[in-house]
Amino acid sequence: MSRPFYSSLSACLVLTSCYVSLAQAQITGKDVIQGMSVTPAELSQLESGTVLTFSDEAYETSKRELSADAMILVESDLDAVYKAIVEEPTLVPGNLVIDQSMIESEADFAGVEYTDAEYDEVKKLLSAKPGKDLNFSDAEYALLQQKLGPHRRSSPADQIAAASEAMREILIGRYKAYQGGGLDGIEAYSRSRKKKIDIGRELRFSTETFKPFEGDFPEFYKVMHDYPAGADCCTHYFRWLKVKIRKRPTFALSHTMVQRTDDFILATERYYFASSTLNSLQVTLSWLKYDDDTYMGLAMAASTDLLDSMMGRILRPIGRNKAKDMVSDIMHKVQADLEGGGDSSDAATE
Repeated sequence: MSRPFYSSLSACLVLTSCYVSLAQAQITGKDVIQGMSVTPAELSQLESGTVLTFSDEAYETSKRELSADAMILVESDLDAVYKAIVEEPTLVPGNLVIDQSMIESEADFAGVEYTDAEYDEVKKLLSAKPGKDLNFSDAEYALLQQKLGPHRRSSPADQIAAASEAMREILIGRYKAYQGGGLDGIEAYSRSRKKKIDIGRELRFSTETFKPFEGDFPEFYKVMHDYPAGADCCTHYFRWLKVKIRKRPTFALSHTMVQRTDDFILATERYYFASSTLNSLQVTLSWLKYDDDTYMGLAMAASTDLLDSMMGRILRPIGRNKAKDMVSDIMHKVQADLEGGGDSSDAATE
């Protein structure tokens, strides 16, 4: 489906940022939809409460990246939207979240632990080595060897306790590094002696697509690109999460930044570490008025090594459909939260 409106805006991947920048020129949600060449049938679906999803192949900046976005109309005001954003622990569908905690000090990592039911993941850590199965730096692989090596012949309970302690130490180290250095402070994942995955660089690629709108939203662009510089423009939330991805318990670190004005809300949730399966994830939400309703657009960019291979390229259409499913699930959850219109979709991808 052709979306000429996108191509006229300098190949913006974080498409919702494009939508919101138009609010500065007092262009309504209807003007945006018209510019996107939304068909009459799609507009009818949107106005009846349907979530519209689109895949955006043209704005994927690497072989490991998938992009999808969704839009919805909800009968709500910005106060309710803001409350929903800041009270929700993550934009990822809730049925993927096993556990989570806000981070304000090192003590908040106390709940990081594996359970007896997650012993298979602990066994992966006991034999951890660089590859595509786990996401750690060389220093973190050395730490796992130091912490878990003496427990290879221990009981499962002792191994689970040791693995939990090691994961807490890794998460605290990653959190402190990001607090001090932002994207530049993120250690690369080690895939082999020669191959490293620079997650900070991948996230910066996604962020820099906002640059054409730096003039409209200079503070938000600066904090996305240069955090911790420019942090004063936004409210910030930091969390660790244990999420279920492809049936595996994965520990992750997220940073949510939210800018609120009387006219719009911008919110970006950035997963800058995941212990397995997913390299990085960045989700951006934006809101502007559509008559008496609130118009919402969402874009997601996800990076994973699964796509960086011949098999990955074959599986890319499947992966893109999964990305579209995820943004659709997020929007259904937003719809349920803001309108109280029943249960949200639980069809999130595992």
